[in-house]
Amino acid sequence: MRISYSSSNTIQGCQRRFWHEKVNKTDHDPDYKDDSTALRLGKAFHQVLEEVGHAKAKLKKPIFAGAFLDNDIHTETERGYIYAMVHKYLALHEKSGLSAKHVEVEIGIPEKYIGFVDAIMIDKNGHWWIVDLKTAGRLSNSLLSRLSRDPQLNLYSHFAPQIAEKCGLDLDKFLGTRYRVTTKPTIKLNKKESFTEFVKRCYERIESYDIGVPASHLNPKASFDHIMSLRDRANELEETPEEEVPQNFTYCETYFKPCPYWSNCYGCTFSDAAEQHVISDSSDISDLTTDIEDDDLAFL
Repeated sequence: MRISYSSSNTIQGCQRRFWHEKVNKTDHDPDYKDDSTALRLGKAFHQVLEEVGHAKAKLKKPIFAGAFLDNDIHTETERGYIYAMVHKYLALHEKSGLSAKHVEVEIGIPEKYIGFVDAIMIDKNGHWWIVDLKTAGRLSNSLLSRLSRDPQLNLYSHFAPQIAEKCGLDLDKFLGTRYRVTTKPTIKLNKKESFTEFVKRCYERIESYDIGVPASHLNPKASFDHIMSLRDRANELEETPEEEVPQNFTYCETYFKPCPYWSNCYGCTFSDAAEQHVISDSSDISDLTTDIEDDDLAFL
């Protein structure tokens, strides 16, 4: 079985979910909603940058229109987000002095691993970086201290020789990886403002960051070896009956979304399970008083 970085995360999270998704190819529960605003926005953002090769001069309205259509970006608010995020990112990119030599570079080993690098950036002297693009609500405070151990960055850097050969680059000039994060706005389009005014307001409220991780700080072999061990486990799961595949009940909900195979572990869908429980809150208690006496706050 060929494994990817995303599927390796699934098998680490829950082997039973991986089994349903990759081995048995189980249908999703009927109440599972695959829509994710964050995912759609991120994919549209990536698509625009990929099509223009990270070059602001190539931005055209049809490119945005295509990304909106392909990723179901259907409201003016969401379209404004993408316009602002792309322009904020490209402002950062232009200041970096780097250019995108290649985008969406496929890496891997036949029948074992497949991945796609967002971009290969190069400077005027031929030094180059592997670049991973992310969108997020904010920049995590812990990010700087853990990037050198980031599994994806380390895994991609393992394939630096392959990338150098495929893209016509000097391996000796490989400098490491760059992690670029663009934050997503949360404001809404006001009825009294124009679309352009809204985009400008979004632009002022978001940030784009570029963090370099030198090759000397990375440990690509350890990351690759770990992925290959997960692939070995994936191959074992192909021959394992469902009832013998381990379950991880702490992974049933990720990013506030229930597992698409919920009913296979719980005997009913996520929606049906919610209806089987009687939930009481304070409004159900008829004699609850809202009056608070001074003595009630004596502990403060």
